[in-house]
Amino acid sequence: MLSKIAFRNVKRSIKDYIIYLITITISFSLIFALNLVSSSKAVIDLSKGLDTFAYVLYGINAIVILVISYLINYTTRFMFQKRSKEFGMYMLLGIKKKKITKMFLLENLLIGLIALVIAIPIGFIVSQFMSMIIVSLLGLPQAIFIELNLASIGLLVLYFAIIYILVLFRANRRMKKINIHELLYLEKQNEEKIMKKKKHRTIIFIASVILGILGLYIWNSQFQFDKLADQSIMNYLAISMFLIIISIYGIMISISDFILFVIFNNKSIKYKKDNLFVARTFSSKARTMGFTLGTLSMLITLTLFFLNMSSLYKGMYDYQINLETPYEVSVANEKENLPEFLEVIKEDYTIKDEYIYDIYKDKSANILKTEDYYSYTSEENRYDAVIRLSDYNKLQELRGLDTITLNSDEYSIIADIPENVYIEGLTSIKELTMSNGIKLKQKEIFTEGFWINLSNKSYTLIVPDEAVKNLEIEESHLIVNTKEKTKAELETKIEERMKKYLIYIDEDGEDFLTYKVTVRGTLIEETNTMVTIVCSICLYMAFIFIASVGTILAIQSLTDSTKYKYRYDVLNRLGIRKEKIYKTIRKQLLVLFGLPIIYPIIISFCLITSINNVNKTLLPSEYTYLSYYFGGLAVFLVIYIIYYIATYFEFKRNLKES
Repeated sequence: MLSKIAFRNVKRSIKDYIIYLITITISFSLIFALNLVSSSKAVIDLSKGLDTFAYVLYGINAIVILVISYLINYTTRFMFQKRSKEFGMYMLLGIKKKKITKMFLLENLLIGLIALVIAIPIGFIVSQFMSMIIVSLLGLPQAIFIELNLASIGLLVLYFAIIYILVLFRANRRMKKINIHELLYLEKQNEEKIMKKKKHRTIIFIASVILGILGLYIWNSQFQFDKLADQSIMNYLAISMFLIIISIYGIMISISDFILFVIFNNKSIKYKKDNLFVARTFSSKARTMGFTLGTLSMLITLTLFFLNMSSLYKGMYDYQINLETPYEVSVANEKENLPEFLEVIKEDYTIKDEYIYDIYKDKSANILKTEDYYSYTSEENRYDAVIRLSDYNKLQELRGLDTITLNSDEYSIIADIPENVYIEGLTSIKELTMSNGIKLKQKEIFTEGFWINLSNKSYTLIVPDEAVKNLEIEESHLIVNTKEKTKAELETKIEERMKKYLIYIDEDGEDFLTYKVTVRGTLIEETNTMVTIVCSICLYMAFIFIASVGTILAIQSLTDSTKYKYRYDVLNRLGIRKEKIYKTIRKQLLVLFGLPIIYPIIISFCLITSINNVNKTLLPSEYTYLSYYFGGLAVFLVIYIIYYIATYFEFKRNLKES
């Protein structure tokens, strides 16, 4: 008998909680799709590094399980509250609480099983799209078919079991503690305020704002080039995040009084249309669910952060490819060995451009000796890297960049931005005397067009050609551009064939890599692999978080549509047309959905801006991150608005059925 009632109630619950069912179905689908992709041998064989995808995913799924458990537990609690009167009637009719509990738990388990069954075919289809994206990112021509495997299904079932064991355990405890009287009147009970005194809420609001500003200040202070090597940076970032989290919860708990203060002290706003009704309705809700709003704001902050980090690192890695490998192949070695490297490349590729240049040593070490870390540098590395002006300009021409000019008594420095922070303030190098006795005046220090493999240092002196006279050659470099795009296999081939010129074996038999070969195709593969892993995980977590937020707000709103339907009936009986009531509902939902996203938008923007202080060196422009931020925000808002619209139509449907 109870089983039949359970199945009947499942049909009714699906109808009432369709948004919830869709969300957990999509969540399970994404979990399953990523499990399929990460465990697919065909995908792992595409690139080195993808074999770590599965291990990273296990850790991420632990967080996802907690979030989904929170979502399902929240929904279960509202389902229980909505049907509390029904359960009380069952007990009055003599049905034991144990059987009622069993029925309720069975209903929730059946809803979960429906989502699980639907998620498997959907997840399989999604995995095929993911494989297409991975192949596209890696620049491969062939398509990869992701096979269905029992291991991934078993892992999904395991995650499902963990989630529902946690949820049903809490639901069972909730049912055991409640009595008939509480069940019959639970739906009519008003939720208690978290803080009853207005003075306390005001103090908490002000304190939370101050803590948020302090947390963001500490966060921003750590993303500076001169602090990157400081080991205490993680401690400060942890303190910053702790303060920001407290700030989020504090503001969400106390925000309702601040809003009411603004509205009630401005009569033009207070008595305009339905503002007073909307404000009172929202305030009563916000005061009782402040902690929930804080949790939702936390999830929104993480969502925006992950969306932006996904885009930021995609752009950073793309720019880094050109920064590290502007040419298809570069080899650093002894000059007499370089022709042999060129012959190996010619076996598989057509040479478009080739050029050899030398890096010289200025052993006077005019720049390094002014640095604090000079004493930690080995004797053999205490020199400035020097390149001739003609060689540098040729390298610029091959990249399609502008050349530079120098007078016979001038020199320039080209450095990466972190090194430039140190060099720029050194007055002692405005004029320098090289180890060969030639005196030069500094013309400029620049970073634009810098290629980090120009030498084995993070800066290089560019001097007139005649200024390298009598300087020792540190190493020679071969630059090659091919008509075809290089692949990672070329680097492996060069390293194997030319091992005798790349490896030094000491007297103990240990080998050391003394020279470097860089192939653009290898870096592209490695970079795209990292981008694939980082972006997939960031987008995966972002969607889970935003879906959970949207669903919880939808459930909260739809519960109110039945719990407070008498309010809308009264408005209708007072002569207010339904169109006006629906407009009021849209405004109420807009306030409820809009409030939790305002502070997270501010926080996430500040966090990403601070991170950009150091990442801008690996981006085309210091303002590039803005396009990534607003792009991520747009994606978030599109999904969020879909939940808002779906909630509104479900709200209307509930009122029409009442």
